[in-house]
Amino acid sequence: MEDVEENAGEFADQKLSSPIVPKSSHSSEKEKVYPDPSGWQMLVQIPRDQVIPTKQVRRSHSRPRRRRNSCSRCLCCTLCFLIALVAIIAIAARILYLVVQPRIPKYSVESIRISNFSINADLTTNCQFAVNVSAQNPNKKIGIYYLDNSHLAVSYSATELCTGSSPVFYQGHKNVTFLDVALNGTGARLTSAMVSALNDQRKQGGVPLNLKAEVPVKIKLGKLKSMKIKVQVRWDLVVDRLDANAKVISEKSKVNLKL
Repeated sequence: MEDVEENAGEFADQKLSSPIVPKSSHSSEKEKVYPDPSGWQMLVQIPRDQVIPTKQVRRSHSRPRRRRNSCSRCLCCTLCFLIALVAIIAIAARILYLVVQPRIPKYSVESIRISNFSINADLTTNCQFAVNVSAQNPNKKIGIYYLDNSHLAVSYSATELCTGSSPVFYQGHKNVTFLDVALNGTGARLTSAMVSALNDQRKQGGVPLNLKAEVPVKIKLGKLKSMKIKVQVRWDLVVDRLDANAKVISEKSKVNLKL
């Protein structure tokens, strides 16, 4: 018991020998602070050779944010410009459409002449057609240039019998032009079933034929010319016979414009 009391006395003497300062005081030396329940702090001096210096990392201002902001502003301005440009073009096209009022030309087969049509023993064909087509331009302010490299063909059951091309010409406003187009045989071969069906249709007085035309054109508006546009026309015809006295008894047409 005496030893315990002596140790307690020594510990009290050591505690009282330590310097005690208020919380708000600071020491210029390297010290370690231990909190005390009484509200004071115990300062313990540490040798400088045992102190490990620490590096303070300075926060640099991030300039890339400004670059990102400038890029986003530039992108936003570009997007707004493109939207405005598209809107202006759409409004201008609408105004031009209302002023010009463009209409698709009309095409009709006026007559068809079959100067030769025969089927050989090997089921190949010999034929020569001539069709008269009317082209009507109903536009008041638009002219049409019909260019070369056109293609016309008469077919039976999806088999081309003869082909030809239309002439090159310019068609003015509110104009109707009649074209005579000669079509020469291709020597196409028919099947026995096609020949049998064709003979039955000739006896009944109604032979279905298809006439297709693909013609490149350019549109003229004032002094301006458009780029090439392909006019595609399909006629579903029914003729009463396949000779020089043939007449068209039924006609259905469809016109497409292909850029």
